[in-house]
Amino acid sequence: MAHRIGPADLKASSDAVDLRDAKTLAVTLARRSRKRRRSAFRHRAELAMFRVGAGGLALLPPPAARRAGRAAARLVFSFLPSRRKILLDNLAAAFPGEPPEEIAAIARRSIEGFASALVDFLQTGRLSREDLLSRVSVEGEEHLRAARIRGKGVFLLSAHFGSWEVGALVAGLLGEPIAPVARPLDNPLLEEELARLRRRFGNRPISKRQAAKELLRAMSRNETVAILIDQNVLPREAVFVPFFGRPAATTSSLALLQLKTGAAVVPVFTWPESDGRYRLGFERPILADEFGGVEVDREERVRRATARYTEVTEAAIRRAPDAWLWIHDRWKTRPAESPDSRVQSGAP
Repeated sequence: MAHRIGPADLKASSDAVDLRDAKTLAVTLARRSRKRRRSAFRHRAELAMFRVGAGGLALLPPPAARRAGRAAARLVFSFLPSRRKILLDNLAAAFPGEPPEEIAAIARRSIEGFASALVDFLQTGRLSREDLLSRVSVEGEEHLRAARIRGKGVFLLSAHFGSWEVGALVAGLLGEPIAPVARPLDNPLLEEELARLRRRFGNRPISKRQAAKELLRAMSRNETVAILIDQNVLPREAVFVPFFGRPAATTSSLALLQLKTGAAVVPVFTWPESDGRYRLGFERPILADEFGGVEVDREERVRRATARYTEVTEAAIRRAPDAWLWIHDRWKTRPAESPDSRVQSGAP
């Protein structure tokens, strides 16, 4: 990605170069940009390693592949102390009453669950439709059907929970394909590899970077779009709402889209089962009129909607804490220090 010239660049360069010498400054910044740019060689090397790992797992039966994935995840995280600190700090803050040994146990299961979910998703490349459906039970499909009947499009609200990628594939086999929104990887070769798996049963992934217009078109065609809003966002994109008792910077995009289109939002989570299978559970649709009418200003309606989505997500995570991706720095962005920055309840 090209480096943007900003105030930090000018400040950092002022000690080493004469700002009046434009040529010298341009050369300095160009060198920085080259250092930060990912090389084609690195992309190819990462793709090769990915294919070797995925190919090796494909040779194993599913239980053995999951065990191998879990062992690899434990090894990798033993060399990532900063990420492990985020994991443990997140859990300790979310569950202040739990003893350290229980926090450590949830952390270990979370890492292992993420590895198992990734392995299961990679193995979908060799599964038939029937094989995939045999590994995932479905509950609450009537909620999805009821939302589709309204004719305004459907947003599936989910999270990095269980095997969300497998869940998206199965959701796309229930009546019609869906369009999952995904953030592209920094490596375009790996991104295409994963996109190929996501498209395998007819789903149409939408890049998060060009999502707005495409999502509006999808709603106008009464299509179903899956979106995850459980990760941290930058301050300019954020609505701060309660999440495990702390203000969490949450994207307002889903709320804005729902209020604009009137589409139903159907929560859905892919619950891991003890036998290595999953349960795809749809919940009651959330409708836009729950957040007030014209008497409530748009900003407040957006806040209420975002708080509601986050409340539903938290409730699912509390039921199975080790199924969520705690390694993400969810509370990295914090509200400005002011009397009004305290987190507010999601209830109107």
